[in-house]
Amino acid sequence: MTTQATASRGAVAALARVDGRKLLFSPIFLSGLVLSLVGVGIFVQTVRTDATATWRVDAWTVGAGSIILALLAMVAANRAGLRDWREETVDQHEALPLGTSMRLAGLLGGVAWPATVAMVPVALAAVWASTRLEVPPVTTIHVIQTGVLVLMLGALGLALASWIPSGFVAPVVAFAFYVVHPGEYEQAWHAAWPFSFMSTVSLASWHVVYLLGLTLILIVAADLRGSRGRGGLAALTVGVVAVTVSLAAILPNACVSPGNCLL
Repeated sequence: MTTQATASRGAVAALARVDGRKLLFSPIFLSGLVLSLVGVGIFVQTVRTDATATWRVDAWTVGAGSIILALLAMVAANRAGLRDWREETVDQHEALPLGTSMRLAGLLGGVAWPATVAMVPVALAAVWASTRLEVPPVTTIHVIQTGVLVLMLGALGLALASWIPSGFVAPVVAFAFYVVHPGEYEQAWHAAWPFSFMSTVSLASWHVVYLLGLTLILIVAADLRGSRGRGGLAALTVGVVAVTVSLAAILPNACVSPGNCLL
């Protein structure tokens, strides 16, 4: 049993390496990476030409670029999850010793590769900016949040592939995420929006926990058949607890006063 479990973990790790490289070099993810770097470039140019530039006011292009990158990473992960469906190899792969759940685990491990790379542009922008202006300490948490956001959206992309095997759905969801906004008048519940970046270290850290909880829930949802055992129930329980506790910590403290929120 131990040998079989070790072999299974090795197979999943091998799949994660293969899928991770494919995701990194997919045209969809690379286009998002280019747009993220464009956002960094715009911010750098602003700081170089405007003596009044600040991180909080002018680094929005960095954040916007990272969000676009995360959304395109979701589309890339969804396309990877639909590989069997697109190539009509579902029946053949289901007959292999490596089951659907393990192949999905490999894909989820592969998403960690673009999640790691997605943090690089934001980190580089923050390090460069720190030599010229004041960068708030919470920015370190925001860099981590960028990677976790890619993980969460990657899990969503794989869940969508499991629920609705269509290449049309993920781009529509990504577009909807980008254009839909909770509203300009800030309210505490806006902190539940995945793309919120809290402005204090404590709240931002809890928001990362919130995203990790959502990630666990989406992982279970992506493999409903394989997640009915104890492991799936445990992951779902941890995810729900993480979401509940983090929201309980964030929502009462998100707004100093109506319309004056730490977002």
